Amino acid sequence: MAEPSTVTAAGTASLTAVIVSMLPGIDANAVIGAFCGASLFVISAKDLGLFERLAYLIISFLIGYLGGPATLGSALEHSAVSAFTAAAVTVTAGLRAIEGVKTIDLKAWLGGKK
Repeated sequence: MAEPSTVTAAGTASLTAVIVSMLPGIDANAVIGAFCGASLFVISAKDLGLFERLAYLIISFLIGYLGGPATLGSALEHSAVSAFTAAAVTVTAGLRAIEGVKTIDLKAWLGGKK
């Protein structure tokens, strides 16, 4: 069973997403989709610390809400689906890209001698 602090945090985050979706001018479908995608990423990232998970939750949510419908809107009809997809994939892809850049050998890639 989950600890009470975990349940309280999840409930507070869910309530915040619902309240934000009620604000005028906000796409409620995109908010819920982005929150679900960000939550999926955070739940699956068990090897990260609490602070890192919280930071990635916020980043993933914002990119999902702001970037999902803008980038995937032409391919996916519903803003919730595009926001969910963007939120779930963004941080994972970003972290993989950062690790790839750290390990790249530019001399070998550009055809130089070792």
